[in-house]
Amino acid sequence: MAKQKEKKIASGKEANDVVLQYLKKQNRPYSAADIFNNLGGQVSKTVVVKALATLAEEATIHGKANGKQWVYVAKQDEMEAPSKELMDEMNRKLSQFKDQNAVLQEEIKALQAELSTLNNSLTDDQIQAMLSTLNAENEKMEERLVTLRSGDAPAQLSDKEIKAADAKLEKMRKEWRSRKRLFSDMWGAVTESVPGSIAEFREAVGIETDEAVGVNIADDPLKGLA
Repeated sequence: MAKQKEKKIASGKEANDVVLQYLKKQNRPYSAADIFNNLGGQVSKTVVVKALATLAEEATIHGKANGKQWVYVAKQDEMEAPSKELMDEMNRKLSQFKDQNAVLQEEIKALQAELSTLNNSLTDDQIQAMLSTLNAENEKMEERLVTLRSGDAPAQLSDKEIKAADAKLEKMRKEWRSRKRLFSDMWGAVTESVPGSIAEFREAVGIETDEAVGVNIADDPLKGLA
């Protein structure tokens, strides 16, 4: 089988001619990226950019900038400047590029914000440790409540002890709410990009919510005690 001939890539004056002839043939405004893609590898992207700069400097073509984006069009033989139609087309393409750039910038900002949130989030190990601590504290409180409800408390509590217990309980409930809110925020950020079922993902990583174990933070754990 004959060896396939390698495609020649133009450079120098030859590349300038290829780019110029393409612009003349199309008679429409194009960016350097458009020309590179449409030429199908005849000229490298770097050489396309250099060729356009050279042709524009020689006044062989017209170039117009909008920020960092340039579009180019071949000069008309019978005119000193492009026609109104061509200028309108150039302005239209520049407007498109500007809109596309604005959309991309917003996407970049959103991704950077998401990355910042993830970087500041708790790790899976930290979340698991926090949940383990809360579950252990909850079990201790449940055991104490069972003892109180059964009437097997070792001794009657004084008013001072009751107030101290109430204060400690309220402190624990505030900490519970704070950690629950923190976990909720972090969990939302972590699972925002998780595909599939969030419930299945939560089960897979071994996380149990208050709702899953029948605990309501709004309930009064001392309700019913007399």
